[in-house]
Amino acid sequence: MFLHPAACAAALALACGAPASPASPAAPGPAAAPAVEAPAAEPAAPPSPPLTAEEREAVGGRIYYLAERDEGASIEVILPSGQGVKTMLSGTAGAGPPSVLPGPVAPNGEWIAVITVDEHEGGHEERIEVRPLGAAGELGEPVWRSDAAPQVRSPNWAPDGRTLAFEAAFSSFRDIYTVGLADKTAPKLRRLTDHPAGNYEPAFSPDGRQIAFVSSRDGNAEVYVMRADGSEPQRLTHFQLDDWGPVWSKDGALLAFISNRESADRIFVCKPDGTELRRLTPDVLDARKSFEPGEAEPVFTPDGKGLVYSVRTGPQKAALRRADLATGAIVPLTAGTSSDREPTFAPSGELLVFASDRDGDPELYLMRPDGTGVTRLTERKGADWLPRWSPR
Repeated sequence: MFLHPAACAAALALACGAPASPASPAAPGPAAAPAVEAPAAEPAAPPSPPLTAEEREAVGGRIYYLAERDEGASIEVILPSGQGVKTMLSGTAGAGPPSVLPGPVAPNGEWIAVITVDEHEGGHEERIEVRPLGAAGELGEPVWRSDAAPQVRSPNWAPDGRTLAFEAAFSSFRDIYTVGLADKTAPKLRRLTDHPAGNYEPAFSPDGRQIAFVSSRDGNAEVYVMRADGSEPQRLTHFQLDDWGPVWSKDGALLAFISNRESADRIFVCKPDGTELRRLTPDVLDARKSFEPGEAEPVFTPDGKGLVYSVRTGPQKAALRRADLATGAIVPLTAGTSSDREPTFAPSGELLVFASDRDGDPELYLMRPDGTGVTRLTERKGADWLPRWSPR
C-alpha cells in the first residue's frame, strides 16, 4: 500500500504523478538518531543577477500550477515572463485538501490532465479529466472524465499525446489503465493490469512502446516494465524493501527510481532491462543528523546528460541538485536553506521552474539549469506549487 509522508495536501499531489513512498510494514526502520543541529548548507551556485526579460520571454510556453488561496484551491496559468496570470479552473471553496490539481500537459500541448477530489460526509472520491488547452491557455470542457474511485492518480502521457496512462481503484486495490484519445469523440478505456496486490505509477517510454510501473505483486513494491498494451511484464528490481517512482531518460536508455533499500530514500538508475543498477549519489547516511536526507523528484535533463532532484537538508528544508550521469559529479543548484522542490524543465530545456518557500509562502521560481538567475515568478499570497510547463 502506498503512503505519502507529507501532509494531506501534499499527499494529493500524488494524484498528479508526484513520487509516492510505499509503506513497508514488515521492514525494520533505521535506528533512531540523536537530535543534533543540521549541518551547514552546501554551497550552491553563486549569487547572480535575475533572468532578463528577454530570456524569460524567449523560453516560451506557459506554466500551469496549483494555487491555494483563502477561498480554496484553483489551477492558474502564468507566462514565463510573469505576465498573463489567470485562474483557469476553480475548485470547491472552503478549507481542506485541494479539490482540483493540475496533472501533466501532453507533450504536444494539446491536452492537460486534471485531477478532481470530492470529499463529502466522510467519503473521498477522485477522478481524472482530460481537457483541451486553448490558444490563450484556457482549459476547455472535458473530452473524457473517469469514473470516481478512492484513488485515480499518477496520470502520464504517451509521447504522441494521444494516450494517457493512470492508476485507479475502480474495481481493485489499484490497477493501471490507459485512455486513448485518437478519436476524441469516442475515447477508449483499456485496463492493462489485473493483480490484487496493486499496480502504480505508469510511465511511458520515450518511444511509447513500453510502460514502466510499480507493483507489489511479488511482496513489496518493485519496478517493472511492460509493453504499452499491458503484455509481457518484466520485473527490473529485486530487493526486500521498496522501489518506486520510475522516470525515463529522454533517449530511453535509462530509468531512474527511488528506493529505501538503504534505510533512506535514495535515487537509483538502471537500464530498462534492469542491468547496470547503481545509486545516483555517493552520499552515505550520517547518524548524527536529526533528519533523513531523502532524495526525491528525479527529472532527467533535456540533453540526457544529467538528472536534477531534490534532497532534504533539514527538517522542512530541501535543496535542488544536479548529478552528472557520466562522472557522478553532484552540483548543488540551491543552498537548501529553504524548501526547494518540484524541479520542472521548460520543453526547450533552457530554464527550469521550481517551488520554494524562501520568501514565506511557497511560490514558483525560475532559474537556469546551472542554478544561476534565480527569479521569482509568482507573487500572490497563498501557496503556489505543482508546476506543469506546457510547450504552448
